[in-house]
Amino acid sequence: MILLSTLVGWFMARRALSGVIQLTKTAEAVAAGALKERVPVKGRQDEIDRLAMTFNVMLERINDLIQGMKEINDNIAHDLRSPIARMRGLAEAVLTDDEPSPEALRLLCGDIIEQCDRLLGMINTVLDISEAEAGIVKIAIENLNIVEIVNDAVELFLPMAEDKDIKLKVQMPDKMWLTTDRRKLQRILGNLLDNAIKFTPRGGVITITVGGDEKGVSIRVEDTGIGISENDIPRIFEKFYRADKSRSEPGSGLGLSLAFAFASSLGGSISVVSSPGKGSTFTVILPKSLT
Repeated sequence: MILLSTLVGWFMARRALSGVIQLTKTAEAVAAGALKERVPVKGRQDEIDRLAMTFNVMLERINDLIQGMKEINDNIAHDLRSPIARMRGLAEAVLTDDEPSPEALRLLCGDIIEQCDRLLGMINTVLDISEAEAGIVKIAIENLNIVEIVNDAVELFLPMAEDKDIKLKVQMPDKMWLTTDRRKLQRILGNLLDNAIKFTPRGGVITITVGGDEKGVSIRVEDTGIGISENDIPRIFEKFYRADKSRSEPGSGLGLSLAFAFASSLGGSISVVSSPGKGSTFTVILPKSLT
């Protein structure tokens, strides 16, 4: 009986610990750099299986985060390389000239300043997004008439729209009040309008509609642009992500990310509905008050 009990106990302990051994081996392999390793699930539906499934889910999340960081790093490197290479090329062109004219030097300085502004703008936008996502962004709350904010944004972007023969339509009441951050709301509207004008062909129409109830305000920006494919929609709010159709247009892929981060920091959200070749509709929902 003692011998039988010992054998049965050893077998049961070995069976129970087999999953832990597999988990340990997988953890060691992942620590060594094999990020695609996963713990085998034996289908017994016991605590070890549940631990293995949880561990595999964690590994998938970690792998997704690492891949996302690699993509962001690649995009940052690409976006930084272009203005730096341009500045270097301009400087070399002037240096190879034995006697550069004052006009050439002025043009060089102007181009360098322009590229530096582009780099600083991109860096500041990345910092703004990071602060908003971390929840440490400062919010200056004030009572605002959303109609005035929208009219100011339309007036600001009207020349850009007229250059492409794009008509801007506005549908909203005379007044609609909400308590929020003026600067962040302006940035959200500005990025959505800039995006709509950029990807709407000549002769198109952009419609801004404002509505709401006692709980919140909705701002809808609808365009007749090139649209977004179904595969790209889940990723358009990611930092530096640019769909294939948008790569021919200037930009860094940060505008929608900033709008999404700011809307979230104001207690709201942004959603999009789009059809390739027919246009896109971005809808911003904000609470009537942050207090």
